[in-house]
Amino acid sequence: MEKVLAEGLLEKFEVSLVNGMAEYLLPGKGKLNDYLGKKISLKYKGVIRCSHCGALTKKSYGGFCYKHSISLAQADLCYMQPHLCHFAKGTCREPDWGLSVCFAPHYVYLSNTSGIKVGITRENQIPTRWIDQGAIQGLAFKS
Repeated sequence: MEKVLAEGLLEKFEVSLVNGMAEYLLPGKGKLNDYLGKKISLKYKGVIRCSHCGALTKKSYGGFCYKHSISLAQADLCYMQPHLCHFAKGTCREPDWGLSVCFAPHYVYLSNTSGIKVGITRENQIPTRWIDQGAIQGLAFKS
């Protein structure tokens, strides 16, 4: 008999370091680490919902419905590619959001993945960022 661990929208897993080991949590459902070495499966039920409003949508635009993909700053390319930031031009879709998120403290980091990687991330993404990249070591420097 198949056991259903969770049903609904798949979100980014929470991760933390516990005794030097990455521990993944499925929001509201418990530790994914308890399933290491066990067979699991995911089933797509053909439903796409906007990660902002939860509305059903036929197509996902970076996780958003079309309405929110063109109106939210967090759906803008500069959210994932800071060098494309256009805040100074006065064209940020949500200036208050931009100030609180884009201008939050950032850190330059070195991570040891399949080799040394240099990256940049927000303070609240340490150590999540390099763990998600498969790093076995990481070191952050405030920029």
